[in-house]
Amino acid sequence: MPKESFKQPIKKEEPPIEEMEKKLDKAEKMVEEVEEDLKIEEFIEKPVKELKRLWEENEEEMRKQRRKYETFSFSYSLPLPETPPSFLERVSNKFLKEFDWGKFRERAFLGDRLGLFLSAFLSKNIENYVSSQKEKGIKEENIKPIEVHLNVEELPIRLDFLGYRNPKRLHLFIKGDVGLYVGCSMTGGKIEIKGNAGHYVGWKMCGGEIKIEEDAGAFVGEEMNGGEIKIEGNIEGSNTGARMRSGKIIVKGNARNYVGWEMYGGEIKIDREVKYFDRSAFVPPNKGTIIWKGIKIWEKGNWTKEGKEMWKRGEIPVEG
Repeated sequence: MPKESFKQPIKKEEPPIEEMEKKLDKAEKMVEEVEEDLKIEEFIEKPVKELKRLWEENEEEMRKQRRKYETFSFSYSLPLPETPPSFLERVSNKFLKEFDWGKFRERAFLGDRLGLFLSAFLSKNIENYVSSQKEKGIKEENIKPIEVHLNVEELPIRLDFLGYRNPKRLHLFIKGDVGLYVGCSMTGGKIEIKGNAGHYVGWKMCGGEIKIEEDAGAFVGEEMNGGEIKIEGNIEGSNTGARMRSGKIIVKGNARNYVGWEMYGGEIKIDREVKYFDRSAFVPPNKGTIIWKGIKIWEKGNWTKEGKEMWKRGEIPVEG
């Protein structure tokens, strides 16, 4: 008998119904997720278009504003699109990514006006969010902060005034280098820069926290009246803590000249080298604290014991 006669037909087994239903459910969920993503993109596109329109219609008027607070107030007064807190990050990044940089590349005012415009958009929406939470009976101290992560690494210019008047319930995380006046006049919240910052970090701030992961420019914390500034790198400029009245400045690296110029209060802590302190930092009007290389050298209008000994030995660099 031929061998072929002993071959049995192979019976094809159908997959169990339960398995087929699971695969079908998975496919349906994938379709639903895609549809949901498309709806979200459409939802995000609307405020982005509105921001573009408002900027283009009002950029000439913003250019005429002579002072930063006038530009911010003008931007804040515009009908900025109301955006749920969970979408603020995506709307802001999409707006920056799609901004017509070629059209405005030569405008000298662009960096600061655009930074103030974006800060007004974020502040206004955070304040709306806080108000809505209070209407629900939630106390302000119990309102969850909103995190917004901005990516400015690929922008052709450094934006100034990011985090201007930063509100208490906004935590702003910025990836890339920023320009001047980051976090100036902020009242609370957090700002963290994963990069370098220009001059006037935290100028006139009265609350909140600023952290710069690399270097900062001159006049860090000038006229600050509260809050904390932490520089992980060096300060590549003069006048750290100039005329500060309260708050804390922490520098993990080096600082340059005129540290503590006309300082009245607060605390300056520098872990490494100082080119020189300003002489006005060590006179009685300064009721603050200065800590250098881990040693408290000045406190409450007087030298500390350690500071006085270092001064006598000529170990504290002073000029001015």
